[in-house]
Amino acid sequence: MQKLSGDNKTLVAAMSGGVDSSVAAALYLEKGYKVIGVTLKMKTCDDTREKTKSCCGLDDNLQARLVAEKLGITHRFVSVREDFAEKVLKYAWNEYKSGRTPNPCVLCNHFLKFGSTIVRFAQELGASGIITGHYAVVERDANGRARLFKGSDTAKDQTYFLSALTQEQLNLCYMPLGTMNKPEVRAMAAKIGLPNASKKESQDACFGYKGETFALTLSRFFNEKPVGGAIVDENNRVVGHHEGVQFFTIGQRKGLGVTFGKPAYVTAIDAGLNQVRISTDYSMLMADRFTATDMNWLDFDCDSQECEVQTRYRQPLQAAVVYRQGDRAIVELKEPLASITPGQRLAVYKNSQLLGGGWIEKTGR
Repeated sequence: MQKLSGDNKTLVAAMSGGVDSSVAAALYLEKGYKVIGVTLKMKTCDDTREKTKSCCGLDDNLQARLVAEKLGITHRFVSVREDFAEKVLKYAWNEYKSGRTPNPCVLCNHFLKFGSTIVRFAQELGASGIITGHYAVVERDANGRARLFKGSDTAKDQTYFLSALTQEQLNLCYMPLGTMNKPEVRAMAAKIGLPNASKKESQDACFGYKGETFALTLSRFFNEKPVGGAIVDENNRVVGHHEGVQFFTIGQRKGLGVTFGKPAYVTAIDAGLNQVRISTDYSMLMADRFTATDMNWLDFDCDSQECEVQTRYRQPLQAAVVYRQGDRAIVELKEPLASITPGQRLAVYKNSQLLGGGWIEKTGR
């Protein structure tokens, strides 16, 4: 990806139709910047059932256009459908099929919201960066190096999902909501008179049919029927049947279809044997050590250091020692943690700064 050039008073605003991205655009317009709105189109909605999907965003697209009109800025739609299907959806489906649990939001930020398509769009317009409504803080030092910090509203902080952004991508980011909370954002939207000031916040995934799991939707999208197999206990005794390893994740308790008279949990998924292993022994989910691969090291220049880590979004920070070994990380937790899941994202922090992130590979030594 090439660094953006041009007038540093021109910025592209990624507008989803929600109040956060709308206020973010308004804030930079207020500062005297020329702002050009852009909404990414990820999916074609050309039949009745498709239109029920949140990813089609028909209402969101309209809201983005109305906000742009209210702000008096140019607004464009940019298609990223092919990248969305190939780099996010296909990747996620392949992860599910291998018995892992993917995190598509991390991929979406890396490949789409700050990806090559929107960067080219900004370059063509002579923009010097991209405004988004993420709750995170980007700081730049005298040498132009960007550092990413947790947003002040801990309930909204989104740095976990930004942990795949490279230093080059971070240098393009303008995230004015990092020091604000949601009530303040809504109050500002109302003051400006934005049409989506009171719009309800969406809790839906960006892709999926209502009432279906993400994995099931992907199986339909790629027209691949999952293959059923055995559910076994810790002694390899068959105790049930599953409809596909894609529909299970480590730590899962509900929907197992097996009754022991007390809670049972998924402790392992073996895609090679097409088996799901469960146990009523909760301690089997605990681990104090794990590895992560494809690490995106942002500000971690030593071999090891004491840090805090997250292995899931909204999880409290966990004290750990993190060892850097090339593009791998070895994490030794101070206290055991349950349900560390292959395929999920590791985010590494120090004093609220995101130092790096990678994909969880396995637990144990």
